[in-house]
Amino acid sequence: MNEAASDISRLFENYEHVSLLFDESSHSKKGNKSVGVARQYNGQLGKVDNCQTAVYAALSADKYYGLIDARLYLPKSWTMDKERCKAAGIPGEHMVYKTRLELALEMIRKHKQLGTRFQWIGGDGLYGHDSKFRRAIGLEGLLYMLDIHSKDGVYLEQPTISVPPQIGTRGRVPVNLKADKPLIKVKDIATGLREDQWKQYTIRNGSKGPLVVHIWVQEVFTWDEKETEAQKELLVIRRTKNEAGEYEYKYSLSNADAEKYSWLTLAQVQGQRHFVERGFEEAKQEAGMSDYQVRGWLAWHHHMALVMLSLDFILTEKIAYKEEYPLLSARDVREIMARTYAKNDDVMQVVKDRHKRRQADIDRRYKNPPSG
Repeated sequence: MNEAASDISRLFENYEHVSLLFDESSHSKKGNKSVGVARQYNGQLGKVDNCQTAVYAALSADKYYGLIDARLYLPKSWTMDKERCKAAGIPGEHMVYKTRLELALEMIRKHKQLGTRFQWIGGDGLYGHDSKFRRAIGLEGLLYMLDIHSKDGVYLEQPTISVPPQIGTRGRVPVNLKADKPLIKVKDIATGLREDQWKQYTIRNGSKGPLVVHIWVQEVFTWDEKETEAQKELLVIRRTKNEAGEYEYKYSLSNADAEKYSWLTLAQVQGQRHFVERGFEEAKQEAGMSDYQVRGWLAWHHHMALVMLSLDFILTEKIAYKEEYPLLSARDVREIMARTYAKNDDVMQVVKDRHKRRQADIDRRYKNPPSG
C-alpha cells in the first residue's frame, strides 16, 4: 500500500489543495472465522450486521480521487481472544484494541512520515465530533476540515473556564469546570442566520449540473469540558437545496487561518469529502472490493492492496486522458481493458458513444441549473 500511496501522491502534484480523507466501509460476511468479523454497524446496509469493518484513507483533489490505505478494525471480541487472533494470522503487535479514530491517526502519521503530499485532513462526524482527534491533527502541524453533528455545540465568544464558587454554605463544594458563556448547537446557529449573511458559490461542476452552495464561516470556540481553555476554530456551515426544494445543512470545524483562506476555498475543501464515498463506490462496483472469500489477516490485506492498485491505475488513466476523454470513468477503463484483451477493435467507439450520451445529459442539466 505504500507504493500505491506514493504513486497517487505524484498524480496530485499539480493541485494546490489535496485532501487526505477518512471513512469506514463494511463488508458483509457469514460465520465467525473471517478476521475481524462481528455483529457491528454496517453503513452500507444502514443497520447492525455480521460484517468486517475497516477505516480507509483516500487522496482527493478537484474531481479526482483514489484510495491509498486501510486499517482493519478489530472489535474487542477479537483482541481479547488471542487464540482466535492467532488462528486468523493477526500479528502480535496488532492484537491490541484500537478505535477507528486511533486507526485513522496511525495512517495520518504514517503518510506524513512517508512524505505523501496533502494539505488537509477530512472526515465525517465520527472524526470531527472528537475534540481529541482534532487536537492531535493540529499537533501534527496539519490542517483539517472535519464534519460535525448538527447537535454539536460551540461558543460564539471565548468563554472563561473555571470552577464556580460555592453559593451558600450548604451542598457540595463545586469541583467541575464550567464555562461562563452559553453553548449553542450549530443547527440553531444555521437556522438563525439572516439571508444576507450567506455567501453563494459554485464549488464545482458535476454531471448533474453546477453544485451551488450557500456558505457561512465564523471563528468560534470549542471546549471538551476537560481543558482549562477553549480552542479557537472555524465553523463552516453549508446549505444546499434538495430535489424537494428544502435546505439541507452540513457543518464542519477547521483549524485553518480565517485570513489566509477564502470562503470559496473552505467550501471547496469541505466538499471534497464526497469523493471518498465515490472511491468506495468504484472500488466495490469495478474492482471487487467486497468480493472476496479470504479469511486471514494477510490475505485480506493482499486483496485490499490489489484493489487500491487497480484504482491507482484507473486514476492514472483519468488524469492522463483528461483532455481527450474528460468523462472517462472507472467503468470505461475496466471495459476498455476487457474488450482489448478480448480483441474487440470497436472498444473506443463504444466508449465515445457512451461519452456522447453522457455529455448530452450533462448539457441538458446545465441549460436548467439548480437554483441556490
